[in-house]
Amino acid sequence: MKSILITTLLSFCLSLSAQDFQLLNGNILMAQKGKVVHSLSYGYADMPSRTPNTLATPFNLASISKTFTATAILQLMEKGKLKLDDTFQQYFPNFPYPDITIKHLLTHTSGLPDLELFEPLIKQYPDTIVTSHILIDQLQAAHRPLAFNPGEEFRYCNNGFVLLGLLVELISHEPFDIYLTKHIFNPAHMYETFVYDPTQNKLPTQVTKHVYESFAIDTLSRVGDSKRYRYTDYNNDAAIGASNIVTTVNDMLLFDKAFFRYKLLSPAAVQLALTPVKLKNGTIHSEKVMDTMQGEGTGSYGLGWELFNQPGYGKGAGHGGFKFGLATFYYHNLDKNQTIIAFDNTAAPSFGAIVTNALHMLNNEAPKKIDDKKSLARIYVTTLVKDGADAAATQLTLLKTDTAHYYLSEWELNKAGYEQLYDYYRIDAALEIFKLNCLLFPHSFNTYDSYGEALNKAGKRNEAIALYERSIQINPNNEDGMRELKKIKAR
Repeated sequence: MKSILITTLLSFCLSLSAQDFQLLNGNILMAQKGKVVHSLSYGYADMPSRTPNTLATPFNLASISKTFTATAILQLMEKGKLKLDDTFQQYFPNFPYPDITIKHLLTHTSGLPDLELFEPLIKQYPDTIVTSHILIDQLQAAHRPLAFNPGEEFRYCNNGFVLLGLLVELISHEPFDIYLTKHIFNPAHMYETFVYDPTQNKLPTQVTKHVYESFAIDTLSRVGDSKRYRYTDYNNDAAIGASNIVTTVNDMLLFDKAFFRYKLLSPAAVQLALTPVKLKNGTIHSEKVMDTMQGEGTGSYGLGWELFNQPGYGKGAGHGGFKFGLATFYYHNLDKNQTIIAFDNTAAPSFGAIVTNALHMLNNEAPKKIDDKKSLARIYVTTLVKDGADAAATQLTLLKTDTAHYYLSEWELNKAGYEQLYDYYRIDAALEIFKLNCLLFPHSFNTYDSYGEALNKAGKRNEAIALYERSIQINPNNEDGMRELKKIKAR
C-alpha cells in the first residue's frame, strides 16, 4: 500500500511543470502515525536568483504561529500562573477593555480591532514599524469601541495573539523567543526553528515571498520590492505572537508529534485546546467552509487551533497561514493520525487543491485534477496596458468560450481596475476594466459601484451618479454607495 501511495504521489509531483509556478512552489510533507510517508521540495526559495527550495529551507509559518502561542499560554495555565477566565486587564492595567479575558483572545471572540488600528499612525509616520510593545498604547490612544461584546461573536484578530505573546513574556519573565525555545522548540527537538524579528540587524535566511505585482504584470516578483505591500510586509511585519515563527517541514512534524504525544501539554490541556469555542448564547461557532482544505466539511476554532470536521475523513486540527506571497498549512487528522504540512512562497491559487489531494492520497484515493486554468482577467489587463483596448477585447472574445482552459473572475477584474486607478494612475485603463466588468456581470451591485467611483474620479459626474444609483437599486443596503452618491450630488 505504501509503495503504491508513494508512486502515485511521485507521479503527481512530477507532473507539475517547472514553468508553472501556480501549482506548487514550496515544500510538502505527509506523515502517517508520525512517520514520513513522503516529503517533496519544489521550485525556488527566491525567484530572481533561482535559489532552489530544499526540505531544509525555513518558511515563515504566518498564522500557524498562533498554535505555538496558544501552547505557551496553556503551559502557563497548567503551572498555575494564569486562568483562562482571567481578564487581560488583570495583568496589564493600562489595557482599555476590562471585560476581555485570555480565553476571548485565544478564540478570536474579543471584538478588538485588527491591523486597521495602525492606519492613522502609519499615515502620519510612514516609516513606523509596529512592534508588539506599542499595541496597548495604540489601543489606548485610538479610543475605538469593540466590534461586539466579548464572547458574543467570532472575528479573526491577529492583535489578540500579539497581546498573548506579551502575556507570555510578563508571566514567564522571559522574552517570547527565549520562552518558546526553552519550553516548546527544544523539548520537541525543533533545532531549526526560531522566532523571526525583522527589527534586528541579523536577518536569518528564509524564503522570499513572491506575488504577481499586479494584474498588468505577468511575472512573479518579490513582495518586498513592491510598495503596494509595504503596510503589511514592512509596517506590520514585526509583531510576534500572531506570526513570525520560522521553521522547516521536518521541524513542524516534530512539533506535531510532541504536541499529540503530550510532550508539551497534558492530555486534558490538549483536549481543551481542541474544543470548539462556545459563544455567549451557547452555540458553537462553526463555518460551512474550512481553511485551505477543500471539499465538504465545516470549520470551527478552539484555543489557537482551527478545527475540521469532514465527512469520510473525520475530525482534524491545525491551522492555515497567509501573508501576501506566502501560504502555509498544517493539518493533523485526529481520527486517523495523519499529518500534512505544506508551505508555498507564491500563495498559489492551487495551494488548497494540493493539500486536499495530499489528504486523498493518504487515504488511498485518487487525486483530483488540479484546476490550472489561466486567468482571463490577467490576460485582458496585460494586453490592455500593452496593446490597447481593441487588442484586449479581441483576446477576451477569442478565449472566453474556452472554459476548459480559462476562467473569468468578477473579483479579479474589479481588483485589476482599482490597481490601474490608484496604483498606476491609468484612469483610462481603469474605466475600460470597470466598464467591461459591468457588461459581463450586470447583476452585481459592486461592478456599478466601482465603475461609478472611477467615473467620478475622471470628472464624469452625471455618469457616476447614474452608476451609483443602479448599484443601490440592485443592493439597497449598499451604505458605502449611498454615502458616495450623497457626496457627489452635494457638489
